[in-house]
Amino acid sequence: MKCMKKVMDLVLAGIMSITLAQPIDVKAANTIISFGTEYTETNNAGTWNYNSAYNNLPDEENCRTINAESAGRITITGSSNEDVRIFLYDSYGGSEIQNHSTDKGRFTIAANVTAGAHYLKFWDVFHHNSTIKYSVTFTPNKIFTTKKGLAFNKENTEYLVDCTYNTATNNHKSTENCRKVVISGKKKRLKITAYALGDSSSDVRIYVYNSKGKKVLANWSVSDGKRSTTIKVKKGTYYIKFWECFGNNTEFHYKLKAK
Repeated sequence: MKCMKKVMDLVLAGIMSITLAQPIDVKAANTIISFGTEYTETNNAGTWNYNSAYNNLPDEENCRTINAESAGRITITGSSNEDVRIFLYDSYGGSEIQNHSTDKGRFTIAANVTAGAHYLKFWDVFHHNSTIKYSVTFTPNKIFTTKKGLAFNKENTEYLVDCTYNTATNNHKSTENCRKVVISGKKKRLKITAYALGDSSSDVRIYVYNSKGKKVLANWSVSDGKRSTTIKVKKGTYYIKFWECFGNNTEFHYKLKAK
């Protein structure tokens, strides 16, 4: 019996070593993607079809879940032997990456996202049983705050999302596009220094409102490098909002200084 047990242990160990040596092949329905892990997939069942990729709901055949704990940027890098189209949807079905081609060879695709679940899908355009190798990374927003709001003299980095014209020009507080700044003491000046990285056409507009909803800075443009502006402020609470006027998936840097 002891001899048989040793033999079985050796067989199991061999199976485990073979299994661990194999590349990761994601086929299961609604697979949860781990950041930094390389996956290898082949469209050997014809599931990467047009209809499944353009379906913005989770489905059994062609869906992988990416969980983002906060707002930030999802980046997908890898290689493919054929033209595979990448689709990414948020948990509400909104499109974050739409029909983005990998071509043949290496690719890098990024999308600014909110916190929550996101659904990754593929479309094998030419139905050649394409193979794709890819890994997913996530970079969270880096925002320095205190109990009172944004910290001064710290450079914040945001991967802008949901910063539309309507949210920026709305003078009410909104969870989607609103950052609080508290000015203490007597009258001061608030200096804003900012720059945008990303598309060459990136143009971010900044709006600032006081606690009563009065606009104290409107449609200030940040493009073509680092810019600064200074506005007069009094003691109280202010709200900063952004509008991604031009560009896409902008990486936005800004710093506040009260003097």
